[in-house]
Amino acid sequence: MQLAFFNTDQLRAVLAHLNLAPAHDKAGMIVQVADAIVRKQITEDQAADIAKNTVPSPKVGVDGEVRQQILDSNAKVHAALHDVQNAQSAINRVRDAVEGKLADIDTAFKRLDDRLSAKVAGLSAPDASHVSAEIQASVARLFNEFRKEVPVERLAEIASAVPVFTVNRAGDLFPLTSYQHNGQDVDFSDLQVAVWNDPEAPALVDDYVFNPEHLHQALIALDDPLPDNIWLAGERGTGKTEFVAQLAARLKRRLFRVNFDEALERADFIGGNSIADSNVVWKPGIITQAITHPGAIVLLDEIGFARAQSLAALHALCERSPHRSITIAETGERIKVASHVVFFGADNSNGHGDSSGNFAGVREQNTAFLDRFSFTLRFEYLPPVQETDLVSARTGLSTKASAILVGFVNVAREKARMGLLTQPPSLRQLFAWARAVKRGIPVRTAFTNAIVNKFPADCETELTTLFLSHVDEDLFKQSL
Repeated sequence: MQLAFFNTDQLRAVLAHLNLAPAHDKAGMIVQVADAIVRKQITEDQAADIAKNTVPSPKVGVDGEVRQQILDSNAKVHAALHDVQNAQSAINRVRDAVEGKLADIDTAFKRLDDRLSAKVAGLSAPDASHVSAEIQASVARLFNEFRKEVPVERLAEIASAVPVFTVNRAGDLFPLTSYQHNGQDVDFSDLQVAVWNDPEAPALVDDYVFNPEHLHQALIALDDPLPDNIWLAGERGTGKTEFVAQLAARLKRRLFRVNFDEALERADFIGGNSIADSNVVWKPGIITQAITHPGAIVLLDEIGFARAQSLAALHALCERSPHRSITIAETGERIKVASHVVFFGADNSNGHGDSSGNFAGVREQNTAFLDRFSFTLRFEYLPPVQETDLVSARTGLSTKASAILVGFVNVAREKARMGLLTQPPSLRQLFAWARAVKRGIPVRTAFTNAIVNKFPADCETELTTLFLSHVDEDLFKQSL
């Protein structure tokens, strides 16, 4: 169909049917109608029918030049329409080619997926032991190469600086992890605690009886790279030292213990100069060694007997600060406290001296030093039933015989509180008395050797009187 032969009235009629505003000239209107046909908004036959039924507008004569321009425009429109049709055909061919390629790619992927699935299905599960052996061999090879280049001293330093620990439930490590407080049950068996697996941790004593409240507080205090220090107060023989040792044993942490007395000098526990091979060298003390060992527990035992000038060196070490350290005056070296290192102070008093008069030499501590210990745990003797069971389990003495010894010791302790004895019999003395009796020593002889002879002479009469009134030797022999 030749749109060029449509007159302007016919073209306007077709565009009006399509709801399109006509262009200003015939050439523009021809392009509009041709575009609509290409877009399939109208067919050629529909356009012809509309043109046929269009009433022509009155003719307006045009001169020859205008007519020629119209004919030229019609030719251009015809050429443009031809180009549009050719372009549409090319687009259709490209679209068909792309769709064909996509179908081929989809088929190829399906074939590949089928082949891979078949191969995966044919694979067997890896041998775990073989994989583990390969990993260990690779690690060993790499470490051997590293070891050739690094001095042994440096390897030891690296090994000691890297903490290796596992995490366990408190209930899996300690025999009793619950208690009552103000009528409420407190259960900390699910508390996660770090076990350091140090081969030089203290030996485990299975029958040590932990006070669960003290244990709970201690585990919370230790649960931090910068732990809270703890002060343990209580009479001798109440288990303060053993509490720390058995805590370290179950957490597999190394224990460094310093026993203080009036003669202990700073150089004894911090370190000092000495002569080696005719040279003056500085040798670290036990505390200086301890603070470089991650996870170490440092027990300052009988700290109430230490002199103030000796303890001054510990202030910076016991400070709960990421900068805690000590500077060695002799060398100028600054030694930092390693991660998780904690200090326990054990004393017969809570740091404010002894008001009972039973512990001569116990000093009142500097408030600034006491402030370095976040918590104070007060230790008491075990209840008689528990102490009896412990003596029996530890020494092999019968429960009845152990109960008789424990009964005497508790009366003697009460006399000590009243000031009638200089000090109470300790649990260690009770164990010694029971062991001697178990091995065949008469109960009166064992009592004299384990207890009476350890007290001042002016206590002998009071102790002997207590023994005669509370220990029936015939009944005791029957209970063995």
